[in-house]
Amino acid sequence: MATIATVQSLDRLEPLPLSPVEAAFWRVEKNFAGAYRAVVLFRLEGCIQAGPLAGALRHLQCRHPKLRATVVHTDNGPLRYQFEPEPPPIPFVITDYREPDLPWREETRSLLERGFPEAGPMAAVAVLRCPSRANSYLLLMVHHAIADGLSAIMLVDDLLTEYARAEGRVNLPPRPVLPPVTATRAKTSAKWWSRLWLLRRFMRLQRADSRSLQTPLPQAPGILPQSQWIHWVFSPEDTYRLVRRCRKERASLGGSLVAAVCCGLMDCLPIDAGCFKCQFPLNIRESLNGPAGPVAPDDLGCFVSIMNELCEVPQQAAFWSVARQAHKSLQVFMRHGGPPFAYNMAALASRDLFARAVPRLMASEQRVTLLANNYGVLNVKDAYGSLRPRECTLTFKNYAAGPSLVVQALVLGQRLNVGFVADGLDPAFWERLQVAVHQRFAAAPDND
Repeated sequence: MATIATVQSLDRLEPLPLSPVEAAFWRVEKNFAGAYRAVVLFRLEGCIQAGPLAGALRHLQCRHPKLRATVVHTDNGPLRYQFEPEPPPIPFVITDYREPDLPWREETRSLLERGFPEAGPMAAVAVLRCPSRANSYLLLMVHHAIADGLSAIMLVDDLLTEYARAEGRVNLPPRPVLPPVTATRAKTSAKWWSRLWLLRRFMRLQRADSRSLQTPLPQAPGILPQSQWIHWVFSPEDTYRLVRRCRKERASLGGSLVAAVCCGLMDCLPIDAGCFKCQFPLNIRESLNGPAGPVAPDDLGCFVSIMNELCEVPQQAAFWSVARQAHKSLQVFMRHGGPPFAYNMAALASRDLFARAVPRLMASEQRVTLLANNYGVLNVKDAYGSLRPRECTLTFKNYAAGPSLVVQALVLGQRLNVGFVADGLDPAFWERLQVAVHQRFAAAPDND
């Protein structure tokens, strides 16, 4: 096996304060174990072996400082990352299963419910293998305070790269250690009038939010919040067909995702019109150098930081009108630079109001909250040694903020992967919803 740089040989790092958002995630963790964790799931051709995986995890831990970190309280100070010189290794387990069983949902739930040890690390890995089909499912669980959806995917890319090196006994020097980073901030070059526009827009949305039509979900008494997951994979032909229609309609795949969910919800809810609060997260377009092919990064839309947008949808809504509305709003927002990630959360986190607000939110009537994640054209290798990626999805546990529906989209090998996470929803309602969304999505490329 290739030689590995020991943790003791790495430069010692000073403690690093958590950003307001990261600190808020950890405060929520105390009251809602498992909330705001991310699990990235790769389906691979080939059977993962324990020896190369253990070596790859050691390399990964050396390369990424926050995988060697613990969160500590300092005297009269903020929460800080403390980087341990000799951290415990990232735990992993390999389990064989038989077809037609598909145990990744149960394994995901187990990972999300697992606590992090005080000594770290804040990550864990599970592998499900089917020897008869020569397939493996690789699941990496990491807390959202140290990795969002995109960086969790990149962690798996790094892990599989190191796995291929270990499997092939490639005698290469270790890859460079990455510096620790904090949450993304607003660009210092943003003009004052752009910031003023953002502030006025935020206040306008807050006022509209307080006056907007409530869209309650049919909750079933006594049902505890359970994460419910669906993963759909489109063929390259269906993916390109949808992309061509989006270009014709001057929308994006992200806008079509929002439209499919909003229109699907209106198909299921017994009301004439609904006002949905959609959240659109981090902009990753600048970091994409997508593969050549019919699906380009521009097709995925303009996702800029965390923003809230009120989306009014009537019954019998025009699918592409909703898609264009979401896409246009994001483009306008992008021209003004976007606020920092902590924009909507900093005030709550600094006053420790978030944890106190959660029980009130859980008890109050909830409108449907959509979180539309668009991770772009996924740049992963065609093969990592004997392993070949075929599908990818992300799952979350998001019930701390009330009933919600998370939609993730990415293109892997010109195949659109769409994942849904429903938290706190009545299972019967969720079943009707996924049928309605699938029907809307399937009809979108051809007719309205």
